[in-house]
Amino acid sequence: MKNDIARIQKRIGVKADGIVGPLTIQALNKALGLNNTSSPQWPTQTEVRSGNSIFGAPGCESELASLVPPYTLYFEGQPVRTIRVHRLIALHVKEALSEVLAHYGKEEIRRLGLNIYGGSYHYRRSTGSHSLSMHAWGIALDFAPTTNSYATRAPRATLSHPDCERWWQIWESHGATSLGRTHGYDWMHLQFARL
Repeated sequence: MKNDIARIQKRIGVKADGIVGPLTIQALNKALGLNNTSSPQWPTQTEVRSGNSIFGAPGCESELASLVPPYTLYFEGQPVRTIRVHRLIALHVKEALSEVLAHYGKEEIRRLGLNIYGGSYHYRRSTGSHSLSMHAWGIALDFAPTTNSYATRAPRATLSHPDCERWWQIWESHGATSLGRTHGYDWMHLQFARL
């Protein structure tokens, strides 16, 4: 079965890994002339943590892709040349950041702190938990951490403000989930796994 999927993937122009993920589904829809405007349906956190999801095992650095962000991000005050995320979300991350740039522009991105990067891939446990963080798979990213820390709630969390609504809509259109919007805490965090 995996070989059959890999053959189909090769034919439709995606990486032939034998795993049916969002990019394969998008390419199939395009090849079949289907208009799928809904956001991708990523696995749940529970599915990811089981190790049986499309993201595989945690800490698998061979599954990571490095991408150049479309605008300059800063980590601890230093410009970031590349960010590392799971290869299955890399295109979505790059497209989402490009859409953010197109909507806000560089000046507004700076004003809102959308260029302050808190990291992505990091093999570690979730804050206050024994479970691995979605960062351990490279499927979570943090932004504007100084004004949106784990415990900072709305309205103090800057990413909870109305001028960041489009930021979240863009990420959600790629299937990302905001802990701030769903649970009211950890506004810096977005992940490509459903809760």
